[in-house]
Amino acid sequence: MIKKIVGALIGAVILAEAIYLVYPFIQRRQMDNFNCAANLVQHYSDEAYDLSLSYMIRGSFGLVHITGRSDSHPEKIFNRKVSFKLQRNGDLFYMVAIKNIRLPDDNLSDEEMSRYVPRFFVTSEKDIYMRVLKQKNNNFIFMVDSIPTYVCNATAV
Repeated sequence: MIKKIVGALIGAVILAEAIYLVYPFIQRRQMDNFNCAANLVQHYSDEAYDLSLSYMIRGSFGLVHITGRSDSHPEKIFNRKVSFKLQRNGDLFYMVAIKNIRLPDDNLSDEEMSRYVPRFFVTSEKDIYMRVLKQKNNNFIFMVDSIPTYVCNATAV
């Protein structure tokens, strides 16, 4: 009887240790692929823009769809899709734009758009470093330097 109890306890300890060792790998794997969406208002000295960003991350590749509209000049619209290569070092993401596609309703020049968003969102082969922190609720905080920029809400993969 004691041998069975000791055997069961040893089995439980081995199982618990295996789960403890495998859990970080599972968490890391979930971070490899995710989709999320963010909405925010960016204020500038002369106007404000309502922005929407939708990210799709798959391993070392990503796609972001960024749309925006001026509050004071609603006819000013940008609508771009940016595909990018991604390198990670922990929660630090280094993203390099591969292709920047301007969609038909986009009427903001690259020069004007560059005043409101980083060049990464405007021109191919531009890069950006962002810290991406996964939250307990599965959303993501995107940070530039140490400044939280926006919360990206997880969407279905």
